[in-house]
Amino acid sequence: MIRAVARAFNGEGELTERQGAVLVAGAGVAFSVTAIAYRGVDEASEFEFLTFRGLSTAAAMVALILVRRGRRPVVFSGVTWRAWLAALVLAATSMLYILALERTSAATTLFLLAAAPVFAAIIGWLALRERVEPSTIVAIGATAVGVVIMVGAGLETGTALGLLFAALIPVLLGLYSVVLRSASGVDPVIPTLLAGTFLALAAGTVAFAQAGLAVSGRDFAMATISGGIALGIGLPLFNLGHRSVAAARIPLLLMTEVVLAPLWVWIWPGETPTIATLVGGAVIMGAVVGLMLRTRPEAVPPAVIAPT
Repeated sequence: MIRAVARAFNGEGELTERQGAVLVAGAGVAFSVTAIAYRGVDEASEFEFLTFRGLSTAAAMVALILVRRGRRPVVFSGVTWRAWLAALVLAATSMLYILALERTSAATTLFLLAAAPVFAAIIGWLALRERVEPSTIVAIGATAVGVVIMVGAGLETGTALGLLFAALIPVLLGLYSVVLRSASGVDPVIPTLLAGTFLALAAGTVAFAQAGLAVSGRDFAMATISGGIALGIGLPLFNLGHRSVAAARIPLLLMTEVVLAPLWVWIWPGETPTIATLVGGAVIMGAVVGLMLRTRPEAVPPAVIAPT
């Protein structure tokens, strides 16, 4: 598995669908630390946090480009409009996630992500003509059951604007999955580098206009964990793994983030989850594991945007 991933990252082969599924699920594990990192912020505003999140993400990608310089340099000449669009969608998703966390509970924001597979399936069918397999439909249903169990315990809904931001995230995540799936030839580092740069520029402009960009060492560290580590590790894994997985399945595999984020907050700062949260999370994880076991030992053929 490790050797196969290394070869694929160096452009020397393709992953099987199962190997790609493992990478996407692993990316969700990396993404899950973002909620706890943002909850650990002392004084930084949301846009200050986003600025350094974007900068640290871009810096991590620059470091990765330098490491790969001697073996397989990152080639930018083949970057198409799909890669630029994917980066813009990813930057917008990252921004909305933090804006939603500021205005509603982490649980509410994360649970709304469970709608992403539905949007990915619809967009994937319309744009890529990818058939939604029965196992994927079953996994979507099981995930919905898990979310219903969690929501049944009661959630802090927050403000209407926070709910709007959170509701837009699964739509953009589904769109990102489809656009990136149609740009399988793009190096997985490039969309992350572009997204981090877009995020830093957009958030930095707002933060500078509001109060400047002076943050404490602790807040800078939290933003770096959220960007340079969570996104810096998670996004390359996601961007590489998605190539071998059908678009409708990708957000389902990312449900590892939905399950693990409340557990990290349980460990620190000690927000104890309800029994319903644990039961619902177990159902969702069961759906993810079941989906991974149903993957094929070969890659799903690269997709292209269907003509309109």
